[in-house]
Amino acid sequence: MKKLMTMLAVFAMAGLVLNGCKDDDPTPLTLATLKAGDKDLNGATSATDVAVNSPITIVFSTDIDASTANDNTILLTRTFNSAAVPKTVSVSGNTITVTPTANFFAGDQYKIQVTGDLKSNEGQALTAVDRTFGTVGIGLGTAPQAAKQMLYVQFGNDIVDLTGNATKGAVQVAYTADRFGNANSAAQFRGATTAGTGDIVELASNSLIAPSMTLSVWFYINQADYVAPGNKPMLGLGAQNGYFIEIGDGPVSPNWLKLTTNHKVDPDPKAHVTAQAWGDFGSTDDAKEVNTLTKTGWHHLVMTFDAATYTKTDYLDGVKIKTFNLLDVTNNEWNLKDIVLKSGAGIGNKLALGFFADKSHTADDWANYAKEPRTFKGSMDDLRLFNVALSASEVTTLYTAEKP
Repeated sequence: MKKLMTMLAVFAMAGLVLNGCKDDDPTPLTLATLKAGDKDLNGATSATDVAVNSPITIVFSTDIDASTANDNTILLTRTFNSAAVPKTVSVSGNTITVTPTANFFAGDQYKIQVTGDLKSNEGQALTAVDRTFGTVGIGLGTAPQAAKQMLYVQFGNDIVDLTGNATKGAVQVAYTADRFGNANSAAQFRGATTAGTGDIVELASNSLIAPSMTLSVWFYINQADYVAPGNKPMLGLGAQNGYFIEIGDGPVSPNWLKLTTNHKVDPDPKAHVTAQAWGDFGSTDDAKEVNTLTKTGWHHLVMTFDAATYTKTDYLDGVKIKTFNLLDVTNNEWNLKDIVLKSGAGIGNKLALGFFADKSHTADDWANYAKEPRTFKGSMDDLRLFNVALSASEVTTLYTAEKP
C-alpha cells in the first residue's frame, strides 16, 4: 500500500511538471486586425474605399520582435506595376504601423504582404498574410483591364502619366474645374487666334499605339466654338498616319465626330501597306445627335479596335454609337488589321493633346502646327489608352465608374 501511494505521488508530481511546461509554451503569432485608416483590410472582400493618406495598422496576437519587422518582411506594392511603395515601418508591442511616405494614388490598387519571416518576441513565426485594397476616387485601378493601360493622364494641375510610360514635352495649357467641380483638375485648351499659337501638350512614349487598342477621354466643349467653319482636332498621334480625333462643325453647333485610325492592310494583295479608317459618326447615327450630346456638360468618348475581328467601335457616354467592320470579304483590298504608326519623313511620333500631331509633324499642311490655327477649344480629363479592345460591357463599366 505504501508503495502504491508513493507511485501515485510520483505520477502527480509528473503531472504538475507537465502542466507547468504546457503553461509555458510560446504564444502562436497570428494576425488579429489589419486596417488602412479605419477601413478593414481583413474582411471577406477587398476594401475599395481606402483614403489616399491612410497609414496601415497591423495588430498581432503577441508582441513583435522589432528586428524582424522591416522592408523585407513588410511589403507594400502598387498592383499596376508591382512597384514598391516607399514607406516607414514602426513597431510598438504587438502592433506594426506602416506609413507611406507619400499619398496613395486615387482610384488605384495596392497589396500589403507580411511574410513568414516576421517573428514574435518568443521566436514564433507568422503564417504569411497577403491582402489587396483599392483607394477611393477615380484613378488607374478604376478601369476594367487596368493592367492593360498604356497611358493614363488625370490633369490634376499638371500633366502626369500615372502608368509611368510617357514623359511630357511641350506643355501649353490652362487648368479648370473637372466634371465633379474640383478646381484645377482638368485641362483647358483655349484655341488659337493665329497659326502656331494654340494650346498643345506633347507626350512621348513607346506605348502610345497598339494593334488592338482603346482610347477613352472625357471632354467638354461650348457648341458656339464649333459653328461652321469651326471643326477642330482634340488630339492626335501622327495625324492620319496614326490616329486622331476631330470634332466637326455645323450650321449652329457641332454635328459630327471623327475618330481616324491608320492600319496595316492584311491580307494585302494590292500592296497598299497601310490605309486609314476615318470612323465618322454624325447627327443621324442611332438617333444620337452629336449636336445634342455636346451642347452642355461633360461627355465620355471611347474608340475601340479589335484587330482579331477587324472591328472598330465608337461610344458616347457609355452607349455604342457605331461599329465599323474593316474586313473586305469581297476582294481583300481593304482588310484593315493592326493599328500602326506609319513611318516617314515629317511624321511626328509624340501624342499631341489639342492638335492632330506634335509640333515636329510636317508631313501634312493641315496637321502642321506652325501653319494651322485650328486647335482644340474645350476641356479634357481622364485620358486613357489601352493595348486591348474593351468590350461593350467594359466600356459601360468604365463610364459608370467615372461619370459624375
